[in-house]
Amino acid sequence: MNQHNTKQYATSNPIPEVDDVTEYKRQIEELRKQNQQLQQLNEQLAARSERNTRNLASMSHEIRTPMHAIMAFAELMEQEVLGPLTDKQRDAVVNVREAAEHLMTLLNDVIDLYRTEAGKLQLHLRPVPVAKLIDAAYHIIHGLAWEKQINIHTSIEPEDIIVTADERRAKQVLHNLLSNAINVSPKGEEIIIQARRTDQYATISVTDHGPGIPAEYQEKIFEEFIQYSNEGQSVPSGGLGLAVSRNLVEMQGGELTVTSEVNKGSTFTFTLPLAEENPDQ
Repeated sequence: MNQHNTKQYATSNPIPEVDDVTEYKRQIEELRKQNQQLQQLNEQLAARSERNTRNLASMSHEIRTPMHAIMAFAELMEQEVLGPLTDKQRDAVVNVREAAEHLMTLLNDVIDLYRTEAGKLQLHLRPVPVAKLIDAAYHIIHGLAWEKQINIHTSIEPEDIIVTADERRAKQVLHNLLSNAINVSPKGEEIIIQARRTDQYATISVTDHGPGIPAEYQEKIFEEFIQYSNEGQSVPSGGLGLAVSRNLVEMQGGELTVTSEVNKGSTFTFTLPLAEENPDQ
């Protein structure tokens, strides 16, 4: 019986041939070399990423300095601090200032997009009242809304909703959504900001009455520089604002989505986790 078992074991578990052992060792050595090459490649990519970060920071500083000067001088001229202007001259100065502000926004979006995708952006999460976020974003944007005679209505239920968020970045997202809503809204229309509390999240939405977004583009608009046409209407490039906003929201534990109907407007909605403590504590 024992002899039979021994023979059976030997038959079912044969000793590898010499050629098999040699091949096994060769494969192990090949895997070791591949792992070493991958490690070297990762180190090279990390070093390149670090150089890109430094170069981007240097480039942004070099661009921001003259851009700030352009905006400052344009504002002085617009206010006629440097002398009176004709109507045409004032319009030209306003165009210069607005173009400079747009370039500055684009530069900031490029930097934020790179940092979020490279994992270089650091967030400072803490309890923040939603009412504070909406109030801050409204005060930044109300001048642009006033120029287009657009009314902004807000609704917060309940009024004491508190989320866990990076306050600066959450305001940036809301500001981007409000800016887009004002840009696409006809003169004299209204924009609605709503905030609601669910079991685990606060839901904040911005609704406009603009031209709307075709169904096939409602996800693509969150990509960089997506352009589309709306029933023959020329729609400007989406730029980077929505791509940056979605990244920022997701980094804070929420999501950013859109619902829209052509010729009836759009609603952009983002969520943020509810806070577990009072921000004053």
